Amino acid sequence: MPPSRVFPRYLLLLAMVAAAAARAQEPGETIEVQGERRQGSPRAPAAAATVVDMAQFGGEVRSVAEMLSTAPGVSIHALGGPGQTATLSLRGATADQSLVLLDGIPLQGPGGGALDLSTLPATILDRMVVSRGVLGAQFGAGALGGVLELLPRSARGSWTGGAEASVGSFGTERLALDAAMPAGNGSALIALQGDRTSGNFEYARQLTPEIAGSPYYGFTRENGDATRGSGLLRISQELSGELGLDLLLQGSAGVRGLPGASSAPTPRSREFDADGVAGVRLRGSSGDATWSVRASGRLDRSELRGVLAFGDCEDGTPDCPRQDQRSSSARAEGELALPAGEANSLRFLLSGGGEWVHGTTGAHRRGLLSAAVRDDVTLAGGFSLHPAVRLDKVGTQNGLSPGITAQWKPAPEHPLSLRAGWGLSYRAPTFTELYLERGGIAANPDLRPERAWSVDAGAEWRLALLTLSATAFWSSYRELILYQLFPPARVKPFNVGKARIAGVELQAVVPLPAHLLATVSYSFLDAVNRADGHKLAYRPPHRLFARLARRGDRLEGYGEASFTSAIPRNAFDTAFVDSQLLLNAGIGVRAAGPLWVDVEAKNLLDKRTYEDLFQYPLPGLSIALIARARL
Repeated sequence: MPPSRVFPRYLLLLAMVAAAAARAQEPGETIEVQGERRQGSPRAPAAAATVVDMAQFGGEVRSVAEMLSTAPGVSIHALGGPGQTATLSLRGATADQSLVLLDGIPLQGPGGGALDLSTLPATILDRMVVSRGVLGAQFGAGALGGVLELLPRSARGSWTGGAEASVGSFGTERLALDAAMPAGNGSALIALQGDRTSGNFEYARQLTPEIAGSPYYGFTRENGDATRGSGLLRISQELSGELGLDLLLQGSAGVRGLPGASSAPTPRSREFDADGVAGVRLRGSSGDATWSVRASGRLDRSELRGVLAFGDCEDGTPDCPRQDQRSSSARAEGELALPAGEANSLRFLLSGGGEWVHGTTGAHRRGLLSAAVRDDVTLAGGFSLHPAVRLDKVGTQNGLSPGITAQWKPAPEHPLSLRAGWGLSYRAPTFTELYLERGGIAANPDLRPERAWSVDAGAEWRLALLTLSATAFWSSYRELILYQLFPPARVKPFNVGKARIAGVELQAVVPLPAHLLATVSYSFLDAVNRADGHKLAYRPPHRLFARLARRGDRLEGYGEASFTSAIPRNAFDTAFVDSQLLLNAGIGVRAAGPLWVDVEAKNLLDKRTYEDLFQYPLPGLSIALIARARL
């Protein structure tokens, strides 16, 4: 439904919220001002990292991709509107070069293939840690751009629960429920989330964009609907003494249309998918040493209907076969941490497993084996060093990933800290890149392995809620695998030889009067194909994000702006995605007891001419009404 038809239904609610603002200013209100959490990743100390706290987005209908886009160094490649494919890029690396972990368990497809962020339920997460840089020594093969760690919510040992329901433009609905409770000698948490959208929004495009000043014509997006259900079960038990057991189960299933690019729509293409993750970890300690062993696995299945290599077709006809694709992985790992003197701590990791894929190109499998060691060294004068090295064997491909990070902090409570890091990593082509045909992505069985190294340095100033940080980096790639437009409406990975990516990342979190908190992040990226001197496609040179928010126990609200400069869309610097400015805002009031009512508006300027990197139109103004409660 067009936003103009939805908006009047919310006028009464907006008036109610505005009137409640005066009451919210009465004496006695408890103000909650939340800044960025200080903890980075324990697996990559002194690495450039940003922690995204989900509590900052209470009362907002946000996807995982939308929340990640607030961090510096992050780019989201989205294929259109809500519920459609969205992938992560860190420091200009492709989605296949950025690892995603759920509580330490890899979420990518076989061999680290690109994860669709739209399949992740945002409400089950507590926070996300974005570590940037070539971190193969710390996380393993595939971490060329960085790592996203998803940390799910956990029970606190007492009965708690919550619910959230929202309705909005384009037939978008969400329902999320969670409950935490004591269980035996520990606790348990269960969380469920359901999402649905019709996805039929209005947009405008030029029929002859090659002619300057050509007019825009209005269209309605078709086949953009999506329905998804997700769940999480997390159990933690203290067995005896220093021994504990953790269990994690997470699953997701959905169906959606694949509407295609605005220039080549595919109104008959559909995708059905389901995936599951399971992990069990036994942990313990003996003296000053700590250890853990874990077994984990992942299953993933998708079925494409009405999909052809160059368009769509009528499902069920002889010339339109369904494409059933399945992948799975299993892994066991052990980790040991022990002190080695007063100033050293050693960490060892050994893991092994396998991954399998079965699709229209046949069945494939390969083994996985990794061994890693890290030394955390504390030196005089506030210096610390963290050298690490990891050996990965992926099928027949072997790779060594060394790395080191360093930090200087004059005193534990001093606001200033300086850091630097260097890393070299290797990544074999994934099964996804080599064999899987999926949605708008084509496979390339002729890909070669790629390598990258990077160096970065930064400074940070933290004082109470005030945080100022700046980082500069330089990365060099060989046999870089890039996704290029593959006519008529698909993308395909290719080795493009040598490439260089350099940039700057800035962030400021500043408390302001009236219990406001301002957050600003800026990313500069200069990505060049060193084989021909052209810019690498799909890398935004400039991204700026600014947010002003207020948290409290009676009134909450936020306003934010996101600007992305023009982005190269091909390998020859001849086509670009226009620059985009998005404005969002929301306000919420505690109606009664634990019940909150919120209103949120996205794309306030109602820009309907915006497209993503692959010419998928983006929705204009959308409005959502949210009701939430936490006990």
